[in-house]
Amino acid sequence: MADSKRARMAIFLTVFVDLLGFGIVIPILPLYAKSIAEHPSGWMEKANALLHLQTPGAFWAGVAFVAFSVMQFVATPLLGRLSDLTGRRPVLWMSLLGSAVGYLMLALTSRFEWVLAARLLDGVTGGNISVAQAAMADVSAPEERSKALGMIGAAFGLGFVLGPALAGILSGSHLGLSLLETHGWHLPFFVAAGLSLLASLMVLAWMPETLTPEVRARAKDKENRGHALARALKRPGMPHLLAIALLAMSGFAMMEGTFSLMANARFAFGQREVGWLFAYIGILITLYQGGLVRVVAKRIPERAAMGLGLAFMAASLYFLPVSSWKWPFMLVLIPMAWGSGMNSTATYALASHLTPAEEQGAIFGVMNAMQGLGRILGPFLGAYVFATHGYRAPYVVASGCMVLALLLALILPRTHRRE
Repeated sequence: MADSKRARMAIFLTVFVDLLGFGIVIPILPLYAKSIAEHPSGWMEKANALLHLQTPGAFWAGVAFVAFSVMQFVATPLLGRLSDLTGRRPVLWMSLLGSAVGYLMLALTSRFEWVLAARLLDGVTGGNISVAQAAMADVSAPEERSKALGMIGAAFGLGFVLGPALAGILSGSHLGLSLLETHGWHLPFFVAAGLSLLASLMVLAWMPETLTPEVRARAKDKENRGHALARALKRPGMPHLLAIALLAMSGFAMMEGTFSLMANARFAFGQREVGWLFAYIGILITLYQGGLVRVVAKRIPERAAMGLGLAFMAASLYFLPVSSWKWPFMLVLIPMAWGSGMNSTATYALASHLTPAEEQGAIFGVMNAMQGLGRILGPFLGAYVFATHGYRAPYVVASGCMVLALLLALILPRTHRRE
């Protein structure tokens, strides 16, 4: 029991430090990419004309998101399966180093081509969350997995509390402004790179290997059974869960990729104000994943929690772009953040119940790949709709995605847990 608690705490701290860096990048990346796109290369100018973009900066900001997500979609199932075969610890360490290099590239460039290269590299190694989730499932009993996976969500929330706040502080600091003016370097991305490097060192120093040699041996015996996605689709209930994960993330990523741009268009907010808004969302996520998730896990069945979370997100996304500042807007963010936590935790817990221990990494990799595909479709479609129809349109489409996911949740077949 003590070893399991130590392992869970080590995983939590590692994910928190990594997501602190991720939280620095996410709120300022759209505005950063938009500012770079205002000085387009020749090929970008041709694309602007071909697509008849009214606000091309919004479109290229979406492309920066999609570049990461395309590679994450390809690589995440492979990283998850690799962690089943070799262990969680070495794969998590390697992926964190890749994130550090990607952030460093962002810090040193002012050309959009290098932004794309950095996001592609980070996407290849950015499947560390699925590995961390599999490690958390390794050291948790089936009936405790919703609560244990909630710790990953809490780390995510804390990263989104402190990360965006740090982004705003670093962007407006004397050192940040001086580096940008004299060298064209971006201090927030340097800090994000340092945090990912620190997380990789924490894996080496503190995190034990959570996958036993016996389970790795069983995973190797099943190596020739086909691709993880194909195996997942054969499990009763998994096609529904994968579709729900895809739709929910497409809608959420549509919001995530256009939120900074919407806040800028509606309220003239810059990086500092947007950073504080993301910090507020992070506080809401932390409140849910750090405490409320235990209440929900005890009193609400996972299927019901997933459906309720999707309903919350559908309603809040629809009303978000028309809510006035300040308190109506801030209040609408509460069901969006808590609904996301309810749906995500319940979906992953249900998936883990359907999968044997030797395939946990693969199934979490497949789930994250579906979310990665959502992060491709959501920001790309959201940026295009934003650029052609205005800031409200992406949120109407995102709300529709949640409604479709809710309908799938209502017809999800009942299945038995696999120990």
